[in-house]
Amino acid sequence: MNKPDKSWFCYLPQSPEAEEWGLFVLDAGYTLIPPNTPYPPGQHPDDHMSVKNGRTLDSFTLVYITRGGGTFESRSGGKHAISEGDLFIVFPGEWHRYQPTPATGWDEYWVEFDGEQARRIMRNEEFSLKSPVLRIGDDDQILRLFIEIAEATQTQLFGFEHIIATQTSQIVARTMARLRYSSAETRKMETLIRRARLHILKNAEQTIDFQEFARELGISYSAFRQHFRQITGLPPGQYQIQIRLNKAHRLLRNSPLSIAAIAEQLGFDSIYYFSRLFKKKTGLTPTGYRNSVSTP
Repeated sequence: MNKPDKSWFCYLPQSPEAEEWGLFVLDAGYTLIPPNTPYPPGQHPDDHMSVKNGRTLDSFTLVYITRGGGTFESRSGGKHAISEGDLFIVFPGEWHRYQPTPATGWDEYWVEFDGEQARRIMRNEEFSLKSPVLRIGDDDQILRLFIEIAEATQTQLFGFEHIIATQTSQIVARTMARLRYSSAETRKMETLIRRARLHILKNAEQTIDFQEFARELGISYSAFRQHFRQITGLPPGQYQIQIRLNKAHRLLRNSPLSIAAIAEQLGFDSIYYFSRLFKKKTGLTPTGYRNSVSTP
C-alpha cells in the first residue's frame, strides 16, 4: 500500500441529497505527525483541533492511529494511552481531546460523519461512550478505506458523497467484525486456517488427507473443518476443488491441452468426474466452456 502525502483534509457541506442517504461525511483526512512536531498542525480551525481546552462536536468521528502513540481523553471515557492499531470514537456532544506523544508523533486517519443511519449503527453495543478506544490492531482494509475516502474528497468525482458514505459504513462494519471475532483464540485459529489455505493452494492437484493435516495442526478434524468453513465459506475439500476448477478455467482458455490431459494434470480421478463437476459448478461442459471463450 502506497503511503499518502504528509497530510490532507477536507470539510464538506451537508447537502440535502447526502442527508437523505442516511449517512453523510462532514470531513475526512489524515495527518502524518513526525516526532517532535507541533500538534495540531496550524492549518486546522481552532474549534476543530484544540488540544489544550478540548472540544465538543455534534457528530461522530472515527480516528485510526497507524503509527506512534499518544493520548485520548473524553468526558465519559476518561484518559487512555493510544498505541499503533487503536481506533477511537468521538461521540456527538462528548467533550474530548487527543494528541500524539512528542517523542513518537503519530499517523492519524479520520472521518467525521452523521445521519439517521449513522446514529442507528453507532448504537451497536461495540461502541460505547465509556469505552471509546477500540484495540483493533493493524488492518490494511480499514486503512485502505480511510485512504480511499480521503482520495475521493480530493477528486470529488460525481457521486463521491454516496461513495464515501458507503466506505464509512464499511469501516464501521469491519471494526465491529474485528471486535467480535478477534479474540486470542480466534486469531490463533485464523493463523492455522491461513496455513491450511496455503497448504491446499500449493498442493491443489494432490490428494490431501485432511484428517492427518488437522492432526499436524494440533486440532481435531471436526474443529478444523468447522473453522475452515466459517472463515473461507467452504469446507476444505470443496475449497481444494474450487482451486482446481479455477485453474481449469485458465487452462481451457489458454492451453492446447486436451480435456483428458487437463483433468489428469489437475488431479481428477477421471475425465468423466471432472466434466460432470465442471458442468455442475459452471453450467457448461469443459468443451462447451472452451468453445465459448474461443469464439471470436
